[in-house]
Amino acid sequence: KNQTEPLLIIQGERDYQVLSDVEIPVWKEALRDRENITYQLYPKLNHFFTEGTGEMSKPEEYFIPANIPKYVVNDIVDWVKSEPQ
Repeated sequence: KNQTEPLLIIQGERDYQVLSDVEIPVWKEALRDRENITYQLYPKLNHFFTEGTGEMSKPEEYFIPANIPKYVVNDIVDWVKSEPQ
């Protein structure tokens, strides 16, 4: 909370372990006085940041080999490049 560096908070919306509709509002409230925070939600991603279908992921999904999608990596790269050092 007292940190001053820019933050990128990303979350998969299909994550059944950390629920975005519960956790993101907590972050936003706790950090409401900070202007250098970026929030990014990904509707298709689970807790491992891999894509799936359906409203919520299931534990079995974690056994399916998958990579973090390129668009997530690109979003992180773009954010890093956009933030002043």
